[in-house]
Amino acid sequence: MKWGFINHMEKINELLGNLEQEEMDRDYPIAWERTHATSCAQMGRLLAQKRGVDLELAALACSLHDIGRWYTGLQRDHALHGEEPVRRFLAGSSLTDENKKGIIQAVIRHSEKDKVGSPLEEIVKDADILDCYFHGDEINKPYHVARLKQVMEELGL
Repeated sequence: MKWGFINHMEKINELLGNLEQEEMDRDYPIAWERTHATSCAQMGRLLAQKRGVDLELAALACSLHDIGRWYTGLQRDHALHGEEPVRRFLAGSSLTDENKKGIIQAVIRHSEKDKVGSPLEEIVKDADILDCYFHGDEINKPYHVARLKQVMEELGL
């Protein structure tokens, strides 16, 4: 395991801890955000391994995909609201500008599950839908169901 990802996860946990101290109404509790970020990172690693994408990059993008909701507390438009926070989070990173741009785009577009994007965007979308499904969320939007079915078949599940 590369130490860079561990450092990023420590930063994410610190950030979520700080946000947990803020008094605000949230659609999802910070405990869920922490769990979802961590398990999506692992789903992302699995999908990246299968699809030939950098595991560390996929794990980081998957762990950060809901950062907009972390700051606003709201599900509505959280992907779009993630752009500025993810830019700030990645600003001090040693990632290349191209990799930063890829993560930012994956965050912004992860809710567009009815559209096909870059390989990294697709990993984030699929990791998100898989993680929600395995945590017991009801998947009922037709394009979510179709994506879930496709990724489950890909994984032989």
